[in-house]
Amino acid sequence: MAKYYVQSGNLRLVLDARTARDAAMRAVQRCHDRQAEIFRVPAGDRIRDIEILDWQPGRQIRVSETGFEGDGAVFETASLAVYRRQFMDSGR
Repeated sequence: MAKYYVQSGNLRLVLDARTARDAAMRAVQRCHDRQAEIFRVPAGDRIRDIEILDWQPGRQIRVSETGFEGDGAVFETASLAVYRRQFMDSGR
C-alpha cells in the first residue's frame, strides 16, 4: 500500500491505501467515525463543538502521494459519501 496525504477543509490526514480513491474513502469513514465519537459528548460543550469543525470535510478531498501541497486527485466529498452509503447498505 502507498502513503497518501489527504486534505479537505481543516482536515489533514496521512493514510495508507491501495489507491487515491481508497484513501479518500478512508478519510470520509474516519470523519464519520470521529464525529460519532464526538457527538457522544453532551451538546453545549464548546470543545466538542470546535472539534466537530476539525472533522468536517470540505466540498472536495485532495489526495496526493507527494505531500499536502503536491499535485494529486480531487474527489467530490458528496459523491464519496453517497458511494460509501451504497457500499455499506450492500453489506460488503
